Formats: sequence, C-alpha cells, structure tokens
Amino acid sequence: MGSVKTIVVVGGGYAGINLIEALKKEFHRELKRNIRVILIDKNSFHFKKVKLFKAIVHENVADLSVPLKDYCGIDIEFIQGELAKIDPKKQTIHITVQDGTFNEIYYDQLVLAMGSVMREADSERGGLSLTSLERAKTIREQLLRKLESPETRLRLAIAGSGITGIETAAEVGTWLKEEAEKAGNKQKGIEIYLINDKQRLLNDVPVKISERIEGRLKKLGITVLHLKKAERFTDHTLYFSDLSHLDADLCIWTVGLKPHPDLWKLGLSLTEEGKIKVDAWYRASENNIYAIGDCVHVVDPTSGAAAGMSCKEAISQAQRLSKIMKAHIEESTAAPHQTYPKLLCIGLGPSVGMVWAQKWGIDFVLSGKMAGEIREYTWDLASINH
Repeated sequence: MGSVKTIVVVGGGYAGINLIEALKKEFHRELKRNIRVILIDKNSFHFKKVKLFKAIVHENVADLSVPLKDYCGIDIEFIQGELAKIDPKKQTIHITVQDGTFNEIYYDQLVLAMGSVMREADSERGGLSLTSLERAKTIREQLLRKLESPETRLRLAIAGSGITGIETAAEVGTWLKEEAEKAGNKQKGIEIYLINDKQRLLNDVPVKISERIEGRLKKLGITVLHLKKAERFTDHTLYFSDLSHLDADLCIWTVGLKPHPDLWKLGLSLTEEGKIKVDAWYRASENNIYAIGDCVHVVDPTSGAAAGMSCKEAISQAQRLSKIMKAHIEESTAAPHQTYPKLLCIGLGPSVGMVWAQKWGIDFVLSGKMAGEIREYTWDLASINH
C-alpha cells in the first residue's frame, strides 16, 4: 500500500463510532502500519442521544455515556478537541484543544461525522426543550416537585410528536404513575397530552401503523391532539396557532433535529437546512473529504430518495463508507449510497414497543414486549454495545 495514509474522523456520535468500527474491520491488517486512524471529538465520550428521555425517568444515567477511547482501542488514536478550520489545499485541519491552543493535523482522507443537535424552541415560547442531559434532569426535578404538590392533577404537554415525542410521552407517562403510587398518592390525576401538528402520527408510515401507535398511547392514558400547532407556553397555559389553548403544569418541547451548527463555519457547500452536500459516494466538493450521518444530504442514485436523519442511516452509511475509502486508497471501485429499507422501531413504554418493516409491498408488524426487546437491541446496536 506504500506510505502511511492518515484517516481523520471528526465526530464521536453514531456515524463516527460505527465508522471507526467498520474501518477496524476493513483495515485490520494495515492499522498502525500503513493506515493511521484518528478520531476527534470535543467530548471524551459518546452520548446515546436517542435515549435522552431516559434521563427524565431515571436518576442514574451513567450508562448513557461511553468513553470514546473504549471504541478506539489500541489501534486508533483519540484526540479531544473541536474542529475549527479545514484547509483542503494543504489537506490539514485545525482543532482547538482543551487549553485553547490549536493543533494542525494532516489527513489523506477526512470524514465529517458531526451529526446533529436537538432543536431548541425559542426561549420566548416558554416551557423546556429536551435538548441535553442537564435539561432532562431539570424536567425530572420539576415533575417530581409537581407530584409532591397538593394539587389533585398533574398535566404535562409534550409539543412535538416525532419518534422522540412519542417515546418521551410513553416513558414519562408510565413513570409518573409509578412515582405517584410509590408516594401513596394514587388519587393524583396524571394527564399527558402529545401535541401533533399533522393529521396523524408519523406520516412516513402507513395509516394503520399510526393508528396502532396512537391506540397504544391511549391505553397508557396519553391523549394525542392532532392538527394543533403549539406556539407558546406561559402562565401554565399552552397556546395554539388556531387561538385555542390547553391548561398544563409543564410543557416539554421535542421539536426534532438540525445539522450541527458548526458546519456553517467550515466553508463547505451546504443545503439551506445546513447539511453538507455530498455525492453518492459521500464525497464533498473538496477532494478527499467525506461526510456521513445526520449532517449530510445524500441521494440514492437509483431511487432518487434523500437519506433521513436516523441511527439506522448512520450505521448503514458508515459501513458503506469504510469500503468506499478502502477502494479509494486501492484505486478500485465500491458501491454507492443506497436507500435504507422502510423500517420503524419505536418504544412505547419501558418494556413495550412496535416494529414495522415493509418488504415487497408487504407490511410486517410486531408489537408488545418482544418489540420492546428489539427496540432495546437497536439502541445498543447503534452505540455498539455488545
């Protein structure tokens, strides 16, 4: 293979750690001899972002973080720092390390796997956005205080009905009832409202799947309000765009993801949404720069479908990119991006879930405790917890 090639991966989220794992397999003979791999992240740990709502219902959340060095092992270097600049002509990046100084690192291949961040509702809209571990703990504390209050009712509104909103509603609703019973306050009325601005839940799945999910939520005592766009929460009232309102003790915003905001400062070609434009082989416009995960806009050359923002997409892209990168070094060819099969795996409470897949035009559905175990398995799979 000739002289040593340096591969730099920026980002220790789902795409980054799965790429590291895939590169170990592709270059298992060449690592540390002909191939040098460096992982860079501003944090020292991988955070299981898709399980953030668990920090509301559990006091101990140590299992939500995994040291990035655990993924690197002895064959891959880890540097804790933040990407500040890319110089495509020199094939170098500048990173800011903990003491505030800059390090310059040369790369033969650079992968941006910087992912996404939780969208934060504007502060003037009131309520609390589920965007960080600290915010989840704050929500937990406020809900526990509400449980201890003398009021006979606790009403929680969750504004945002994507997968995170649904899973949060199901887990938090179950937890609140359990906590009320533990405290001997069975008379406390727990009311959870999930606010959906569309006609049904999860428009990307068949109607019957949406209906089954809503049916499960109803069994948990969760009310879904359709065609309601939440505007602001103030004075214990959630106001909607149609001028109606809902009295509530607390409002949690779960309003989705956005590409990492630091991408705007790197001088790359981005979409209006802020995603890196890449071709079907995950190549950015600059030579030897690739990007995968939530931070990219990539289109299947066969179907014309753009990739979504999900863990399953990140895993698939990471595995495919490792082969592309090896083919590039060996001056051979590799298969391009391909649309991920239609699949939904969602938690509907602490031990219950639903799995839907579509193949050959046929819907395959599994629900209940087994589906809950599969959901737990997919969470572990995304974070490479074997």
